[in-house]
Parts: sequence; structure tokens; C-alpha cells
Amino acid sequence: EDMERPEESHLFMCCTKLREQAFTPIPPGYHLRYCRPEELSLWKDFPFDTLEQAKEYRPFMDTYFCQTYGKQQEEFYHSCLFLCDQEDRPLCTGFLWKHYGRYTTLHWLKTKKEAEGRGLGRAILSEIFGKIKKEDYPIYLHTHAGCERAIHLYTEFGFRILTRPQEIDGKPNQWKQALDYLQGKMPPAYFSALSFTEPDENTQLCNSGNFCFK
Repeated sequence: EDMERPEESHLFMCCTKLREQAFTPIPPGYHLRYCRPEELSLWKDFPFDTLEQAKEYRPFMDTYFCQTYGKQQEEFYHSCLFLCDQEDRPLCTGFLWKHYGRYTTLHWLKTKKEAEGRGLGRAILSEIFGKIKKEDYPIYLHTHAGCERAIHLYTEFGFRILTRPQEIDGKPNQWKQALDYLQGKMPPAYFSALSFTEPDENTQLCNSGNFCFK
């Protein structure tokens, strides 16, 4: 089996208090709305930068959607957000999902490649996190080392890298490998801003079998 590429190292982050200074409004000319049922295929393709990748990973996305949201589709369509341009074309997506009534998780934040650099990711996160209540903390997310721009954004919002447990929902917590990769990719100021934490003793994340980060 081929060795996993460094940029694919799994990284988990946790936030116990959001930093309000990271929040920004939606830029002029854009608007927020929910994903519509007829746009499910569009949403499933959203994480991938090419049509070839989207086609390759469609079976995975079909299975993931059924397993994670299949029994709560109405809730999915009242949670999954699109940030759209003046033509109502979705350019950015993301939402919070409550797993088993216990874990608040950020799901599928993604800005389309052609729309990067416009502040849309920060804007949609500001809208998503603006509805967080005290009882919703902590907020968790799963990402990969290669998403260094997103990792910096999460850090600015107050997320810290989880250094344990060693495995979460069947995925290895590869934070050390991720750091090695990020040190060579991030500007020094961004890398030095990264901080670390461990889950509360009462939070059972390891091998829970029902806690899925994405």
C-alpha cells in the first residue's frame, strides 16, 4: 500500500470560544441561502476542483450522504448553506451538524477555486458561527494538512489543534505529520499562531464509532 501523502495527513481542531475579531460581513453582491433538494448533486461535487475528481468520488459522496444525513434530510436542507453571487450561483458552502445530539461539528467548508481570495470562506463562517450558543461548544472539525489556508482561517476564529486521542472515528490523528508539512507551507507568522489543546476528559472521541468529522 502506498504511503499517504503528507498533505493528506488528518488534522482535527477544536474551538471552545470564538474570536469575534475574526468575523466579517458578507461582501456586497453576494447572498446566503440554503441548499435546495434539486441541488444535491451540485453539493456532492462541491468539494472537488475538477469534474474528473467529482466523478471519481461520487460513490463516496453518495454513501457519505446516506450514512450521515439520509435519515435527517430535512434537517440537512435547513442546515447546509450556500453563499451565492448575483446570479444565485453557489460559490461557497458549509454548515454545522450536531452528531447524536452531542458534538457540534463544522461540515464541508469549501470555496470554489475560481472564487478564492474574495473573503467568502470567512464570511460564511461568520454567518455559521454567529448562531452559536454557549451550549453548542466545543466546536470540532476535521481537515487535512494540505488545506493550509483554511487551517489559518480556523485558527483566526479560535480553533486549536487536537493533540489527542490518537484516533478519532477510525481516522488517525496525524497532527505531528501535519505540522511538519505546514511548517514548510505556511508563512512563519501563520505557523507560529497555531495553538494546541486536548479534549475534555468527559468527551469520548476515541473510537466512538459514531462521531464523524469532516
